[in-house]
Amino acid sequence: MSSPDFKKRVLSDDDLSLIASEVPALAELRGVRPWNRDKLWADVLDALIEARTKNERAGAQQAVGAIQVLDAIDRLFVRHHR
Repeated sequence: MSSPDFKKRVLSDDDLSLIASEVPALAELRGVRPWNRDKLWADVLDALIEARTKNERAGAQQAVGAIQVLDAIDRLFVRHHR
């Protein structure tokens, strides 16, 4: 991971949107297209709060895990024009 290319930012928000749209736990949520991390987290947290069954809770937990992975990808590989 110490390679100079590791820190190269080569993805965009559109790439995150595409990745998220392929994750079944996230595909139908707001914030996937167009990419909006805050809306996506809001929908997932709502799903966690509203989950009544074991399957609903498991689905919401999968969505949380998927967003955590996307957040890591965002930090490491997405170009941010600041």
